[in-house]
Amino acid sequence: MSPLARRALHPLVLGVFVLLSAFHTWPLVSHLKGYVLGGREDVYMNMWHLGWMRQAVWLQPQNPFFAPLLHWPLGAELYWHTLSPAKTLWGVVLLPWMPVETAYNVVMFGSFVLTGYTSWLLLRYLLERAGHGPWLAAAAALAGACVFDFSRYHLLHATAHLNLSALEGLPLYLYCFFRWLDEGRRRWLAGLAACALYVLLCDYYYLVYIALFSLLWVVAERWKRGPLVSLDTWKDPLVRRAAAAGLAAGLACVPPIVPLLLHAFPAPLQIHHGDSDYFADLYAFFIPDTQSAWMVSLPAKVREFSLDIVRTKMSTNAEETGTFLGWVTPLLAAFALWRGVPDGRRWLGLGLGFAVLSMGTVLNIGMEDRLSPVVLLLGITLGVALVPAWRERVWRRDVLLLLAIAVYLSWAEPLTAFGQPLKVQIPLPYVVFKHVVPLFSRGGMPVRFVLLTMLSLAVLVAFAAAHAGAWASRWDARLGVAVALAVAVVPNVEYRGLLMSMPPVPQLPPVFEEIRDAPMPVAVLTDNVQGQWEQLFHGKPVSYARLSRLPVRESALVDSRLIRAAEGMRSAFTPVPPEEREEMRRFLKEHHFKWYVTHLFHPVRHRFIEEELGGELVHRDGYVTVYRFH
Repeated sequence: MSPLARRALHPLVLGVFVLLSAFHTWPLVSHLKGYVLGGREDVYMNMWHLGWMRQAVWLQPQNPFFAPLLHWPLGAELYWHTLSPAKTLWGVVLLPWMPVETAYNVVMFGSFVLTGYTSWLLLRYLLERAGHGPWLAAAAALAGACVFDFSRYHLLHATAHLNLSALEGLPLYLYCFFRWLDEGRRRWLAGLAACALYVLLCDYYYLVYIALFSLLWVVAERWKRGPLVSLDTWKDPLVRRAAAAGLAAGLACVPPIVPLLLHAFPAPLQIHHGDSDYFADLYAFFIPDTQSAWMVSLPAKVREFSLDIVRTKMSTNAEETGTFLGWVTPLLAAFALWRGVPDGRRWLGLGLGFAVLSMGTVLNIGMEDRLSPVVLLLGITLGVALVPAWRERVWRRDVLLLLAIAVYLSWAEPLTAFGQPLKVQIPLPYVVFKHVVPLFSRGGMPVRFVLLTMLSLAVLVAFAAAHAGAWASRWDARLGVAVALAVAVVPNVEYRGLLMSMPPVPQLPPVFEEIRDAPMPVAVLTDNVQGQWEQLFHGKPVSYARLSRLPVRESALVDSRLIRAAEGMRSAFTPVPPEEREEMRRFLKEHHFKWYVTHLFHPVRHRFIEEELGGELVHRDGYVTVYRFH
């Protein structure tokens, strides 16, 4: 392939991913203005982030990690929060030219295009390094990139989480990481450091992901060469380059990490989720989620299973159910392993290992976490069968036969205790992992480790496409490229979803112009994240802040009766003593709260605002109810 043709591939691949991204996120590109992808509460929060970053970085330069206009009068700390500066900084560039919802839609769409392109870069390099020709490698890499880019994980999180949808930095980091290990050129060291910083500024946990992945890769490579603990370990060029990579990435990430550490104690409150709320069910790897296009044609029991995950385990967070690996896609990975993949067992081990971590603290099968011990016995049997084969040693056939008989007998005659079928919880590695790896005991989400499983799956599918193309190339090289491209159809079909939800952005009534034009000092009491989003339009401080983790210093304000009543919490509407009533009214006056904006009218709250706080109803429609304080 000529240098000119290699350069021409890059815009071509970008164009392909523009089209594929439009297909998978449809009707996003036709509803850029006046509508917003997903429409969940996190989406309104992220739109506010775009406007805030423009104000803090460009219009009125200040610390972007402290927002004085939220949680008024305290202000809101945004350190341990999903601010995602690498994405929300686009507000500085985009908002002068387009509405905030359009800017958000463009940034989200761009994440799909960039993730596809960076995944393609990584996979093409791995294929060419393995000896595949440039044209075949470019085509086969496209198939693997579609697995990672359009995974159910990515498509579902795109409906709510800007930070978790920013996947483009992970494959780009690994691209630089592998090239640094292979070539030792300084530009790749600088590249991996810059990518690590970018990943950190997208999502804090993704930095831990790539650090963990890099460590495991280097340990496995060193183990293949010799003992991990020996005098020769430090002399190994691989170990030295890995150490340099860790040092460079660590130094690049120091500026944003230092403020995090300074605000880590006392530990922020986990107000939205704990450390192990959401997990992957074993069945859910092979049963589509509720937003998959396959759900409309699957049996009723399969649809009910996915609905039960959302209803009983994931609450309203349907995006956490994006663990579907596909049916044919895993078979392509198995085909690649059969034909041969450089470091194939390592990619398989990493993929399976992260899948196990994604299953949380205990094993769940079919939404049940109390299982027959025969499941554990079966797992031990498989371990005894597979581990010797993995390490290329002789199977212990006598032990394996004994275990197989025990499994059969246990299956044929259910195990009981005190006359009842015995059910146990089977602990998984994550129960230890979250206490060993920093940060995961403060809100880690095990189910999201499936992202790294998808990355390993993407590598194996890329090699499957390359092997299929190499077979066809025996007749014609162009046919081989076509076959490799045809493999890309599989993940695009298996992972496609229903039409993306694109609810319209609310039209604000004229009362917001009155709030906007009111002379300062004026503040707005409000009840949810839409009130935070409205702050972009009226520009006045608001009482609400949607925070991933709540700093302890802000908890007293959030727990006060006034704020709890504003946010509609039932515990706030008990009888109010006269002295407390006067205290709440004095607080409103001292901090210039002139308006209360609520997005849910309720008679109890209405009486509380009028009788206890002295509010006057000035506007009410299907979207919002507004009161004025005198």
